[in-house]
Amino acid sequence: MHNGLKENAAEIFKSAIEAVEPSVAVKRALARDKNTLQVGNRSYDLGQYQKIYVIAFGKASVPMAKALDEILYDLPLQGLAITKYGLGGQLERIEVYEAAHPVPDENSLKAGQMVKEILSKAGEDDLVIFLISGGGSSLFALPRKDVSFKEFVKLHEALLTSGATIKEINTVRKHLSTVKGGGLARMAFPAQSISLVLSDVVGDPLDVVASGPTVPDSSTFEDFNDIVERYHITLLPSISRLLEDGLNGLVEETLKAGNPVFDICYNKLIGTNCIALDAAAKKASQMGYNTLLLSSYITGESKEIAKVFSALGRNELLHARPMSRPSCILAGGETTVAVKNGGKGGRCQEMALSFAIEVEGLEDLLFLAAGTDGIDGPTDAAGAFADGDSVEKGSMKGLDARSMLNSHDSYNFFDGIGDLHKIGQTGTNVMDIYILLVE
Repeated sequence: MHNGLKENAAEIFKSAIEAVEPSVAVKRALARDKNTLQVGNRSYDLGQYQKIYVIAFGKASVPMAKALDEILYDLPLQGLAITKYGLGGQLERIEVYEAAHPVPDENSLKAGQMVKEILSKAGEDDLVIFLISGGGSSLFALPRKDVSFKEFVKLHEALLTSGATIKEINTVRKHLSTVKGGGLARMAFPAQSISLVLSDVVGDPLDVVASGPTVPDSSTFEDFNDIVERYHITLLPSISRLLEDGLNGLVEETLKAGNPVFDICYNKLIGTNCIALDAAAKKASQMGYNTLLLSSYITGESKEIAKVFSALGRNELLHARPMSRPSCILAGGETTVAVKNGGKGGRCQEMALSFAIEVEGLEDLLFLAAGTDGIDGPTDAAGAFADGDSVEKGSMKGLDARSMLNSHDSYNFFDGIGDLHKIGQTGTNVMDIYILLVE
């Protein structure tokens, strides 16, 4: 592997991460002048509130909560920050609680109960600030009362390996939950509330990030039913009954547009994949690359998307198109992997392995696919580097790239050749970044 290209790709990726550092995003979104807090196009008189409650959830919740605590340092503030195991820490006035991701556990359930208890105290003279980031869908959970938590967890596991998109997964989650699909906005009512959102979803739809806890939901039980049928998911008894009751109008839908709870709930998007990509493009240009930012809307099967990047790489090598070399082609999004016989890996590592197979034997190009949260699937790597030498390097170590791609064992392939990208958990999450360098 060309070490210069590898180092350059890592540096470009680092710039993307720094641009969406959660505390930076919060401080960029809030302007305080004495007792006036400006959030987007709204102004809040902080002197009129008896108490300020903070509910932060997601992989970025602790740094987001810390930044808010610093901004509101002299005001009566209390609350809870729910994050993934290993991302906790100590905050002065906000309790930190760790739970599971991407599948909820008992701590996720307890976190949901704690949030409900806090919000039950909020009245019309109080302000609630929600700090929302990727991972929130599993980190705190409060199923509808007749849904078995054990079955709730089993359905999450099935959805995550089904090949369903994050929007489809969250449509199902919203209909199982009392806190998703606008549920938190209802819990906070009649207190005014502000939601600051760090998006980990393609296109940044607020009703999908963390399953849209503070915004109206347009999806229905019919959508829920279509999704489980499309992916051939077998529902366990309590969830099957809920779906049947929902289809028959016997249980309440998620909260829809026009509900009065949303009149006093303001949502502000503060961090996105686009912001990260813009920073990456700026860094690549400074390093001397002719840079093209393709899209932040990349979705689809990981190994198939890799073929598009390999085609772009070949075109650059042979024809210097769409631009002259050295070139950097950037994109972002969130792909999927339908796991049948699973090894160890994640969607970015799978994409890199597929790319390596497609460009086998080519020189002067390198691809990095990595998650901005520093975690790709259930692994300790953000992603992996791949180039024209990867397959041969694997073969020399007794690793068969094609069979390992078929068994979704990309982690062990790249671990074996020393080309995993390990940066630790970043504390932010704005989907994945894809970097193609051609010299």
